[in-house]
Amino acid sequence: MPHSGTFTTQPGVGLITYPVNVYTMAETWEDVTWDESKPLKEWVVEYTVSVNGEMNHHLNILYGEDLVDVQRSLLHELRKTYVENERIDVTVHRMEEIKETSDSVYFEGCFTP
Repeated sequence: MPHSGTFTTQPGVGLITYPVNVYTMAETWEDVTWDESKPLKEWVVEYTVSVNGEMNHHLNILYGEDLVDVQRSLLHELRKTYVENERIDVTVHRMEEIKETSDSVYFEGCFTP
């Protein structure tokens, strides 16, 4: 990111100020730090929600390292989706880690994956 500071001149005085977040490039290959954290796993979650006698069927892809993270993500999703309801009944039908991805060639011309 280029330095984007301000340059102020007064008679005989030059003042350069930079914003707090100034980024600099690494000078050598050894200076590069690699993020060792693994990306979050994808999980397919299929569930039904009963609200005021109405049934809603959901199929979502959620992200998390383990089952507890995915349950937390599901709770966040439910709170975001059903904001106005005090009580909702949730039945989880399937919560599995996605280990394979499909090849987009099979969808060519028919669907956009």
